[in-house]
Amino acid sequence: MPLAELPGVPAGDTTSHFEQAPIGAEPASLSPDTEGVPAKKRADIESLEQLIAEAYARKGKPPGITPKIQRLLSQNHSLDEEAMSRLMRLVTDDPQLAVPRQILLTSCEVSGFPAVRAALIDFVRVLMGQSPLFARDGLRAAINNLPEAPSLAEALRIVAAYEPAKVDGKTPLKPKELQTLRRNATNLLVTWFALHRNLNLDELSRLLFESVWESAAKELVDDTARLRVLTEIEHPAGVGLACQRFHRQAAEARLGQEHARSEANALCQELEALKSQLQQVQAERSTLKAELEALQVDSARALSDLKAQREADRMHLQHDIEQLRGRMVRRLDDSVEMLEVGLKALQNKTPRTEVMLERAEHVVEALRAELGNLREE
Repeated sequence: MPLAELPGVPAGDTTSHFEQAPIGAEPASLSPDTEGVPAKKRADIESLEQLIAEAYARKGKPPGITPKIQRLLSQNHSLDEEAMSRLMRLVTDDPQLAVPRQILLTSCEVSGFPAVRAALIDFVRVLMGQSPLFARDGLRAAINNLPEAPSLAEALRIVAAYEPAKVDGKTPLKPKELQTLRRNATNLLVTWFALHRNLNLDELSRLLFESVWESAAKELVDDTARLRVLTEIEHPAGVGLACQRFHRQAAEARLGQEHARSEANALCQELEALKSQLQQVQAERSTLKAELEALQVDSARALSDLKAQREADRMHLQHDIEQLRGRMVRRLDDSVEMLEVGLKALQNKTPRTEVMLERAEHVVEALRAELGNLREE
């Protein structure tokens, strides 16, 4: 298959890490009789094609890449169309995707040669792009980290629930083979996310638990089935690593819970103290309210008494004024009468001044007496 026709590779793009192999590089010695068959003795690996062929020959086991091989690959890390065609025949012999994850992990072992590492990753990208399993429900968007991609957990759930389409003339996968394919594809996608999303082991463990492990555990119908899977674990290190991570997370959660409980107890104590203060303030408020009500009653009573006293004083004052007015009127009437008599005595042909003086003295004495009374009052 030409490289430009592979899914996930733009038409006309045969550059990047899939270029014409340098002149002098040895092609992989693959023949129809030995393709996909692991050799008894490992041949020298001097090109990227030979390394990938070795990975497929080991059928899912780590191929291993020494510093010497890395240096050799740094000089011959390109794949031409013929090399890709030969490798695609090996890919066809791996329908359960047992090898791509090992190639990705091998790229992680490459140190100091970014071109070699990128070439291995690009090869796996091409495989995932042409696989029908990763061509559905937005998985390609997730692989390429596009905005419309589903979440990581959702992408893993899609892979774990993969059902291959029926093809005429092609034998369908057996249930165990399909289960192996789903598991390998899930592990491949998790590894891809780990390399391209900078996920740590805790995040990876959580993703696998939420999308694969938890649902698989729910399918165990009884204790016998649970005992069987516990005693059939092929890679204890992986289970130990996941359990170690979960144990550490549980320990951290317990510490967080204890810290939260301590804070809750402190808050409860503070709440009780605040309740006590509130009760004290409410009691003081009730006391002040009672005192205020008593003051209001006393003030109202005092105001009423003051109004009554004022009204009584007003009436007394009015009565006194009336008495004073009557007395002053009588006094003035008497004084006017006496002065008129004295004035007539002065108007006679023979004025009688003694009468006027007597009357005037009498009026003056009466007015002085009245003035003294007013001053005393």
